[in-house]
Amino acid sequence: CFFNSEQVPLFLMHSAVFVSGLAFATYFCWRLALVSFPLVLLLIIPGLIYGKYLLYLSCQSRHEYAKANSLVEQALGSIKTVYSFTAEKRIIQKYTAILDKTIKLGIKQGIAKGLAVGFTGLSFAIWAFLAWYGSRLVTHHQASGGRIYAAGISFVLGGL
Repeated sequence: CFFNSEQVPLFLMHSAVFVSGLAFATYFCWRLALVSFPLVLLLIIPGLIYGKYLLYLSCQSRHEYAKANSLVEQALGSIKTVYSFTAEKRIIQKYTAILDKTIKLGIKQGIAKGLAVGFTGLSFAIWAFLAWYGSRLVTHHQASGGRIYAAGISFVLGGL
């Protein structure tokens, strides 16, 4: 249950977006970037927690589906025996019990996804803080509005 070859390019792309977003934010307005660097943890930590938990749940789900597939293979492989001993109901009950576990894992996965999407709402709070601090920099003639806007967008989009 680790990275497969299809995920490596996505990881590299997202890493490059993150690093370049922070680099451009620093280039456009270093004062704003300096204030916003601690806030990047509010964007990274929920993503890491969600990623690890989702990986754990998908491994568990894959394991449960493997059990269910094994049961079906055995039942279909010995269909005459199952039919002669009228064991259909027992096999269906076992199969249903195994699939009930996957339903519970699916619900946990949905809750985790909902929390992860909810935490992306923090980017709006960060953007509001950057806009406030950027307005302070503009009023004190330490930066221009365009550079503040570009730095804020670079930071928030890179952090997401």
